[in-house]
Amino acid sequence: MKAVILAAGESSRFKPLSDNHHKSLNMVLGKPILQHTVERLREVDVDEIIIVQGPEEDIEEQVEGADKFVVQEEPNGMGDALNQARDHLEGNFLILTPYRANALEFLESMINKSEHDDSDTVLVSTPTETPEKYGVLEFNEEGKAVDLVEKPSRDEAPSNMKVTGLYLLNDAFFAYLDEVGQKEYQYEEALSLQMDDKAASVVKIDKETNSIKYPWDLFAVLEELLECEEAQISDDASIADSAEIIGKVIIEEGVKVYENAVIKGPAYIGEGSTIGNNAVVRDNVSVEKMCTIGANTEIKNSIVQPNSSIHSGFIGDSVIGSNTKIGAGVTVANRRFRDDSNMRPEISSDLIGKNYVKDTGRKFLGAIIGDNVDIGVDVSIMPGVQIGSNSTVGPKTLVAENVKNSEKVYHKPELNRK
Repeated sequence: MKAVILAAGESSRFKPLSDNHHKSLNMVLGKPILQHTVERLREVDVDEIIIVQGPEEDIEEQVEGADKFVVQEEPNGMGDALNQARDHLEGNFLILTPYRANALEFLESMINKSEHDDSDTVLVSTPTETPEKYGVLEFNEEGKAVDLVEKPSRDEAPSNMKVTGLYLLNDAFFAYLDEVGQKEYQYEEALSLQMDDKAASVVKIDKETNSIKYPWDLFAVLEELLECEEAQISDDASIADSAEIIGKVIIEEGVKVYENAVIKGPAYIGEGSTIGNNAVVRDNVSVEKMCTIGANTEIKNSIVQPNSSIHSGFIGDSVIGSNTKIGAGVTVANRRFRDDSNMRPEISSDLIGKNYVKDTGRKFLGAIIGDNVDIGVDVSIMPGVQIGSNSTVGPKTLVAENVKNSEKVYHKPELNRK
């Protein structure tokens, strides 16, 4: 069985964390998230892994273990991406989107379903209460899928079962892609045509399959990966006697943990990173290699990409890009005030790469901060704000809306003398 991972495209909904590389190359637990998917596929009956990447070919440079890399020159959708791998595919094959480290839970069921039903098409489906956001399946009396309706209204949805980014197809599928021709939803329309000719088998699951469409999706990815790991502290790490390491914590070689610091797992501290005096690192945190979490900093449920530093302050439910420097006393707020019904409202985020506001479905969300950002002392950042790469935020600034790439924003104080 071959597997195709579709990892091209602009990843515009993932900005600013995809400004300098494909979204699947963001690091979690010391590896690009796509690397985790490749390694999981090697644990099941997959003979060959083919990755479709963009013209930058940055995935080929950073991900190991794949057998072939092909290029989608322009972001023309899933159908066009799959077509790039066409010459390498025959018989049945699997299709995955970039992050599917939990795929092995379902791949064996898909392969068994294909053999049992003698089916060339197997989809994985899970219930949804918001069909208007997904491709939704229509079923026949035998429980097989006969159509895929893209983003129907709730009143017109043929079921409450959405497709996930896991597919088992046959090379006969390419004839349907050719029939549809290149367009935005070529892949989905080709699936509908094929199901009209021969109903597809479906593996129904209750568990949500994690994907990485928006930056905050990384939190679920981190939690899932940490669940699969065992606590481990490198013999080459230097940990002060007064520091506390509590729960499932992974500490890589060269890490320094200073006096009275507390690391409460699940947590990951990458190679060569520093945790300063009295710092608190807690509850699903991934600090990647060569980072500094300075003295008296508290950071929770957050991901810090390589070579970034936080002098001091509070960072909650945030993702911080690479080579970003955060000054002393910075606070990232991660909750909204209570509304008129005395409830904490869910947080929305203005997508910096799409120019529209997206409901995150989260009541805890801090900031999404890009690469090579400089943030001065005593800055306050409001929930859901996105800060673009290569930008600068001056001291004592209240950041209540997005900061664009390479933009400089600052509060201009007035000095009074008497």
